[in-house]
Amino acid sequence: MIEEGKPIFVQIAEQVENDIIGGVYPPETQVPSTNEFAAFYRINPATAGKGVNRLVDDGLLYKKRGSACSSRQTPANA
Repeated sequence: MIEEGKPIFVQIAEQVENDIIGGVYPPETQVPSTNEFAAFYRINPATAGKGVNRLVDDGLLYKKRGSACSSRQTPANA
């Protein structure tokens, strides 16, 4: 699942982005926490968090204080 030669956080972000586009995480659906992603991919939680933050920066996810990230209807910066 994890490829050599590409940063792990980029791979995580790309996989979650594909899942959002593919309907695994419909609009306004909570995505797994960074700790859940870390456990699933067997990576450090900080690495998983970096991938999630990349998607927040790209506008595919948004964070609410005190709750998990959720997918957006459309990217915020589209």
